[in-house]
Amino acid sequence: MVKRSGPISRRPFNHWHASFDTNCLISHGIHETIGMDSHTLLLIVSVALFVGFAANYIFVRYRAPDVLLLITFGVLLGPGVMGVIDEGMASQITQLTTYVAAVALSVIMLQAGMDLKIRDVVRSFNHALIFTLVAFFVSIGAIALVCRLAMGWTWGESLLLGSILGGTSGAIVIPLVRGLNVSKRVKTMVTLESALTDVLVIAGAMTLMAIIAAGNADLADVFMNVMMAFLFSSILGVVGGIIWLNVLKHAGRQLSYMITLAFMLLLFAVSELTVGLGGGAIAALMFGLTMGNSESLPAPIRRRLGYCCDPRIIDFHDEISFFVRTFFFIYLGLVLSLTAMSSVELLAGVVVFNVIVLGRIAVSASVGRLMCKDWKDRATLLFMMPRGLAAAVVASLPLSLGVVSAQVGNMIGAITAAVILLTTCLASIGAYVIEKRAGRSELPCDCTVGEAGAAP
Repeated sequence: MVKRSGPISRRPFNHWHASFDTNCLISHGIHETIGMDSHTLLLIVSVALFVGFAANYIFVRYRAPDVLLLITFGVLLGPGVMGVIDEGMASQITQLTTYVAAVALSVIMLQAGMDLKIRDVVRSFNHALIFTLVAFFVSIGAIALVCRLAMGWTWGESLLLGSILGGTSGAIVIPLVRGLNVSKRVKTMVTLESALTDVLVIAGAMTLMAIIAAGNADLADVFMNVMMAFLFSSILGVVGGIIWLNVLKHAGRQLSYMITLAFMLLLFAVSELTVGLGGGAIAALMFGLTMGNSESLPAPIRRRLGYCCDPRIIDFHDEISFFVRTFFFIYLGLVLSLTAMSSVELLAGVVVFNVIVLGRIAVSASVGRLMCKDWKDRATLLFMMPRGLAAAVVASLPLSLGVVSAQVGNMIGAITAAVILLTTCLASIGAYVIEKRAGRSELPCDCTVGEAGAAP
């Protein structure tokens, strides 16, 4: 029989109990701050992924607008409907818009680049550039004219809103057009348009804000800055892709995707820091284009590398892109649910939306008709006009920088939110209409002016 030398010490238990109480208090404090416990968060993530999978399946199977389903789910989560995410937490989440936009844009642009073919980009670049510039400046002019005449804004304020809403969003356009049964040419055109207009929107808006604030700006410098942004970001993406293919050749397959993603984010950040906002999208697109077309690079580079991108990297990025895309559109729905609009602001948003649509119809019926003879291609050029990331980010700057009055700044934010929602809805519905009528075609998909009789 073992004799006890004294009472059992209770210090370890008391110490653990005190630690447990402290952890509970900390956890309770975090819960009060965030407004949601870990179990609820995991449940939302799980349901969101199932909703994303179901929306993707419905889009692939029936061509129903999956983007609208994801945005609607985000709205339902918000404080205005189900209230799963309360107003305090939603307000904290929406402060991350700039960061969420950067991550979503980089990942989606990388996927877009991997899906494109160099041959299609070379063949379509001139058409894409012409269509992009015409559509961009027509949108700016039409919006500015309406704001000047209907709302009594100054020309500077009117042109500022026009430049903010002048370009399309790659984060929305690329996932939509990727699943459409249209020609590779028009897919390449709208993809390049969305990438190019990110730079144009940001450069144009920043220039106009400088003019409003200081009263002048050197347009020649602006043009050179835009050209340098395009050239530097493109060269950075291509050279980075070639260097990285050489790295992967010696690094092997282990964790090859994750370090590739890390390198792309590095290029994105370097481009943004060097040439300003918008350059990162071009760099990510060109990096993906180089990686996805490693077997089609010029012969001297291909022989020197002696390596092609592992198809598993592209396949796995599709999974990551699905994850990011799903949560981006749910996040966009949550942000839109928090945008309080008066009846005047909502009416102004609807008017501007209709002006954008009319301008797009005019450009698609003129310039687009010269470039695309197939009705599906022309319809794609027409409908793929959603505004998104660049507009949402830049719309917050005029008021925060103090270049416009509070009334005009709030109107710019509200109109931008309404236009993003309405153009995204129209693009999703348009994708559904195009696919439902996919059996009707006038000419082969790749037929354009001057190429009807050309050999493939």
